[in-house]
Amino acid sequence: MFEGVHDRLPDMMAYLSRIGITDVLKPTKDNLDKLVYAHLTHIPYENLQYCIEKSCPDLTISGLYNKLVVRKRGGYCFELNGLFYALLKEVGYDVYPVACRMWIGLGQLPVGHRASIVTIDGEKYFADVGTSGTAGLKSVPYSGITEDGVYIAVNGHETEVRKKTEESDETLISFVDSYFDPIDFVPLNYYCAMGPAAADRPDPVVSITTENGAYSINADIFKIHKDGTAEEIKIESREMLFDILNRYFGIVI
Repeated sequence: MFEGVHDRLPDMMAYLSRIGITDVLKPTKDNLDKLVYAHLTHIPYENLQYCIEKSCPDLTISGLYNKLVVRKRGGYCFELNGLFYALLKEVGYDVYPVACRMWIGLGQLPVGHRASIVTIDGEKYFADVGTSGTAGLKSVPYSGITEDGVYIAVNGHETEVRKKTEESDETLISFVDSYFDPIDFVPLNYYCAMGPAAADRPDPVVSITTENGAYSINADIFKIHKDGTAEEIKIESREMLFDILNRYFGIVI
């Protein structure tokens, strides 16, 4: 069950090609942001393995690589950020995983999310490709604020990813800022995919960022977000769902 979660990537260049990058990258801040954006716009968030296929995602590096790169599927946070962490290490970044809790207006939830902390030239950055851009489309610096109003703040024993707008200043994600071993995501993954947490979310959830918006599925509603507008389409059948998954997300079930 636990073998393989610390393995190296089978093929870094194939992974980079999967997210639209053909160059060998150096571990810089600009390239970190390039990787985050490329990942969010090429590999969708999706819960279909446990929602439709009724199986638990494999968190070994070979399993994740086969699903996300070879089979061109998406995944949820433990999968997306798990393989992304392996990619960051392969590129040469100083990086460690953290276990997070999601907020986004939901109140305090148990830990059930994964992200990465990257250190570049002594500065730390929060990197997350597992939530379709909840924390923005690039890494978040520990000092300063992004153009989207996302910033890092310490609140007691937890570190928070927050977003400030003219109307609000809300917590998006929080975490204890220390190394969380990839092995320890295995039971969390099982709980979220096969336990009560999955029973509370029985419907398909799929999303991917595009250059001018996003595509998303939530239960039986497909949305096309483009240039600040949103078109809603009701999914009438499983055949229609599978067609949308293939056409807009590149997912074949």
